[in-house]
Amino acid sequence: VDIVVLLPKGRCSRTQELQMTTVLKDNVHVFGVEGNSDELDAPIKAVLADAAFVEKHGLLSLNSLNWSRVLVQMAHYFFAYFRCAPSLDVCPLPTVEVVVPTGAGGNLAAGCAAVKMGLPVRLVVVVNHNDIVHRAIRQGDFSLSEAVRPSLASAMDIQVPYNMERIFWLFSGSSGQVTRALMEQFERTQSLRLPEELHSKPSQVLPCACLRSQVPGGGPGCRADPG
Repeated sequence: VDIVVLLPKGRCSRTQELQMTTVLKDNVHVFGVEGNSDELDAPIKAVLADAAFVEKHGLLSLNSLNWSRVLVQMAHYFFAYFRCAPSLDVCPLPTVEVVVPTGAGGNLAAGCAAVKMGLPVRLVVVVNHNDIVHRAIRQGDFSLSEAVRPSLASAMDIQVPYNMERIFWLFSGSSGQVTRALMEQFERTQSLRLPEELHSKPSQVLPCACLRSQVPGGGPGCRADPG
């Protein structure tokens, strides 16, 4: 098995870069890629969409483009709930609040799926200035900002959270037709106003979102919407 690691060049901390570039294994290949995380993800998605190419070369993605990654994270929510719930002998079961730092939204999609399965957790979404998930949940505005703004949390510096497609599917009654229409419009225009019936459902499950400023060289700041 060969492992190919792609990191956004100049957008990770020195410590993060060293963690990835000092692995002394012959089957680990690390490349610094020009551009932000969205630009890095685009060719990966294109390659994985070519089923014949994937089968020929035995390719597999370990990020949340791969549904298996989301499935594993769903199990994390159940494990954490059973460890953190004050009691399992009451009805209804108590709610446990889980804070979810969010970039591409894989962990968030897993949490939403767990909620749909009946797990009583309250998901608190945390983003930085790249706040498309925050705007989608609070305002129904799923549209790109002018540019990705770098922060100390480079994994959250994303404007195209591709797992929102899965969240839209979950809250549209598992409608592939609705989800496809939404995502095709987003790909064409990079701007999408969510239908009210779809916007309201995630807002009920994700009642609170926080936007925190962590831009290198910038002043501190925090804006929060109360749940």
